Amino acid sequence: ERQGVMLAVIDASIRYHFSARYEDMIRVRTVLQSVKSRTVTFHYTIENADTAARLATVTTTLASINGDGKLVALPAHVRQAMENAIA
Repeated sequence: ERQGVMLAVIDASIRYHFSARYEDMIRVRTVLQSVKSRTVTFHYTIENADTAARLATVTTTLASINGDGKLVALPAHVRQAMENAIA
């Protein structure tokens, strides 16, 4: 944000596998799935922390935007750091 670039969710999908109760402890595992010049996609697995039962799988795609909400390229150093995290 200090560089005038923010990430906005442009797509989200969720598939529920099993229910959780209010008092259940959950674990969210996040994997950086892909990085493109203007978008980043994450995959999440939400599971019960005690039983490891898979509760939901989620995918989100975020777009790089400027302060006016216009699509812009990810800063090179941010994109490189994310690409290195996938490798």
